[in-house]
Amino acid sequence: VSVSTSYTIPVLDSYTIYYVANGGSGAPSAQIKYYGKNAIISSVVPTRNGYSFQGWSTSSSGSTIDYRPGNAFGLNANTTLYAVWKANTYTVSYDANGGSGAPSNQTKTHDVTLTLSSTIPTRTNYNFVGWGTSSTATSASYSAGGSYTSNASITLYAVWQLGYSLPRITNLSAVRCTSDGSASDTGTYAKVSFSWATDKSVSSITVNANSVTTNLSASGTSGTSSAVIGSGNLSTEKTYSVLV
Repeated sequence: VSVSTSYTIPVLDSYTIYYVANGGSGAPSAQIKYYGKNAIISSVVPTRNGYSFQGWSTSSSGSTIDYRPGNAFGLNANTTLYAVWKANTYTVSYDANGGSGAPSNQTKTHDVTLTLSSTIPTRTNYNFVGWGTSSTATSASYSAGGSYTSNASITLYAVWQLGYSLPRITNLSAVRCTSDGSASDTGTYAKVSFSWATDKSVSSITVNANSVTTNLSASGTSGTSSAVIGSGNLSTEKTYSVLV
């Protein structure tokens, strides 16, 4: 007895895997996944400025990685996968630039404003002005506790301003003289006169003529001084430089 029959093998159910760049661009094309068979997650990686791609999540707001490129996908359901991103970070470092006590490095996150350290370095006889972008800067680009918005690593250098003005000597004159201060080309003394000003009170002023030193009494922050110096030891055969 011969019997013939036919049997139809049904087509496997299929499902679609969709990819969403989730703020980025270049998401892979959709894939078809068949019932009971694994699909392989696309190796195409999307991009996003300032961010690093971490993997794929089943939630648009998810931070947990459910799938990575090349992983097997076995879920029998239409599924949308969303790119998970990690913001790039940048290092802000500080250089005391001749001082000490610079702040520790800080980390800035992409597109997030960083509040710079409020720590202020110190330097003897100098006032801290702020932070510059080069070691030779004379003006500050950033202040302590200010905002840094650039998406880039940077070294900030302390900008210093001298905390005082140098002593000022004006109207200086020096002539050979006798012991009583009378001008004389053959004198072995010298009469020195000058005006002076300083930022802080002084107690004395030193006048030196080639290692022959005289200390003048002085007080306050400005004045006019005159003295006969040399103690009769200035040779008429020599030229002397006077230092106040």
